[in-house]
Amino acid sequence: MTLQEQNAKEYQELQYEFLKEAEEMFGPKTVYSYSGLTYHNFAPRTVLCDSSFLSGEHTFKIQLHGKAINNRTDGIFQLSHEVVHLLSPIVQEDGNEVNYLEEGMATYFSKLITERMTQDYEFCEKALEKHPKYLRACSLYLALIKVDAEAIKKLRSINPIISQIQPKDFETAGISIDQELMDALLEKF
Repeated sequence: MTLQEQNAKEYQELQYEFLKEAEEMFGPKTVYSYSGLTYHNFAPRTVLCDSSFLSGEHTFKIQLHGKAINNRTDGIFQLSHEVVHLLSPIVQEDGNEVNYLEEGMATYFSKLITERMTQDYEFCEKALEKHPKYLRACSLYLALIKVDAEAIKKLRSINPIISQIQPKDFETAGISIDQELMDALLEKF
């Protein structure tokens, strides 16, 4: 079996393990169908691949950048980040983008998983140095969970779609943070 075949096989198994762990950490996923992994030459992403005209049910898939197939550390980093977006995937349209909260969760989770599975602590640091928006998102997420370690589960019990969480959801969930942090978390990424 080639390195590429080994990595692809491992990712096929890990996607479900990572999603289960993300659900344990952040709360259950919303209802939709999932069609698995593909590879392409763009940034990794979670995309809508089908919608049922009759039921309205959406089907999503994860697309990893093709370099993941040759680099296990990068593949684990990409995959673990994208499974967080599977918690409440959205149809990306104008005004319906993910927020810093969701990107912070995904960045934190990918760093946690990648470091645990590869023991490569420099990889994540270097990746985040190249992408300051993701580093900021992760810092904002860490500031939130410093105030309340269960904040995400509480918020998602009020509004399960992370990109649609509103300021009133923080109040309803009993999470008291300063306005500046809330605004930054809810800003579109």
